[in-house]
Amino acid sequence: MSENLKTYFRVRLNSVPANLEDIVTTHSFESGASGVSEALVFQQPNLTYDPTVVPGRTHEMDVFFAEKPQEKFFQGLTQLTSQIQWQIYEEENKDWMAEWKKGFKPFQLVGPYWVVPSWLEAPAEAQIPLRIDPGMAFGTGTHATTQMAAYFVHKFIQTSTRNVSELSLLDVGTGTAILALLAAKSGVKKIVGLEIDPEARRVARENIAINECSWIEIPERPIEEVRETYDVVIANIIDGVLLQLKNDLLRVLSPKGDLFLTGILSEKDTDFFAEFIESSPLKVVRRLEKDEWVGYWLRPHIETKEH
Repeated sequence: MSENLKTYFRVRLNSVPANLEDIVTTHSFESGASGVSEALVFQQPNLTYDPTVVPGRTHEMDVFFAEKPQEKFFQGLTQLTSQIQWQIYEEENKDWMAEWKKGFKPFQLVGPYWVVPSWLEAPAEAQIPLRIDPGMAFGTGTHATTQMAAYFVHKFIQTSTRNVSELSLLDVGTGTAILALLAAKSGVKKIVGLEIDPEARRVARENIAINECSWIEIPERPIEEVRETYDVVIANIIDGVLLQLKNDLLRVLSPKGDLFLTGILSEKDTDFFAEFIESSPLKVVRRLEKDEWVGYWLRPHIETKEH
């Protein structure tokens, strides 16, 4: 790249006609581009959370070059259509993972439990460290939804009248396995983490090994194939997906179990409450709100017979 690999060039193309998008992409690569991306506009009209692309007659595109693009690239665009406009930006080429690691410091997650990056030493005040290397998986403990779920897990274990080591816990969408590790370090011995992303499963297993919590299982099966029931079920997943998984989440929850749902956007809360909670045999034990997110601690209603 230019300047001894220190910079690259990004060309923002404006007003690219939709019918020329593929031709522009081909022309870009033929002109030496190393990558092309398109800025799409999405809409999500309801809680199904299946985003759809908003169709348009023109698009914006970014074309990336290791060296400053030659004039023939721009001449080719003009020959295709005079409608396309562009701006050229020279940007610093960074090791983004290394940059991100610089800002990821140990911090208190909940109670005595601290999240400590696997590449750093645990600070003296970190009574019980959870060693995390997030890789490409979700769940460093800094997100509001993860923090609410961690609070629920910690509070539940603090107040449970049962033997913690006999509890079973299912973490749906485990990501880095941070919540499963919190439960394991709290004394829970039967833990299963479900994750549909193969890369996240790999990261979760590595974190489990780093923390020496080998009893946490990360199987390669979806929740639809789970036949057991669990005393605690965690689902730190976006609200639309929670609605899609509702029947399975209720099915795997034991009759007297506790269900922790985080990942509900505040603006979706009213609809989510009506669609998930009001139409289910669940009662709210605790509701949390942090930043723009809502979390629920739910438990099945226990019917009492009158004498």
